[in-house]
Amino acid sequence: MYIPEIPNNSLTSNIEQIKELALALHEKRKFVFNTPASLSEIKEWEKKNDLVLPESYIDWLIFSNGSVLRGTAAEIYGLNKIDAKSEYFPDDYVIIGSLTGDGELICFSKKTREIFIDDHGDITNYDSFNELLEDIINDIKGLW
Repeated sequence: MYIPEIPNNSLTSNIEQIKELALALHEKRKFVFNTPASLSEIKEWEKKNDLVLPESYIDWLIFSNGSVLRGTAAEIYGLNKIDAKSEYFPDDYVIIGSLTGDGELICFSKKTREIFIDDHGDITNYDSFNELLEDIINDIKGLW
């Protein structure tokens, strides 16, 4: 199993916990980490899509440009899978991942860059991508 080098940024502590879970569970549950995105790739994506990504999500992309955590527990999209123009959701939504495989979407607002989960119209707001990662870690530990 490939695990990228852990960057020194706002997510370091949570990434270290995810790495430990991945190593402990990799024989039973799927963990996938793609190679990191470079800052120039991220800036190019932002320019091409006329969007500014939340800093804490950029910190994840610098670790892994797309990942799957514990099978269907969470998928965090890389630059090539971000959905900034879904015909099924409000124009303000940018979809950057999914949870539990049943339609819970990890999103951020184009206007405010705030991270939130849309669970079939039920919204849960987060202060940052880091706070969302804490919930994902707790869910994975609870499923362990």
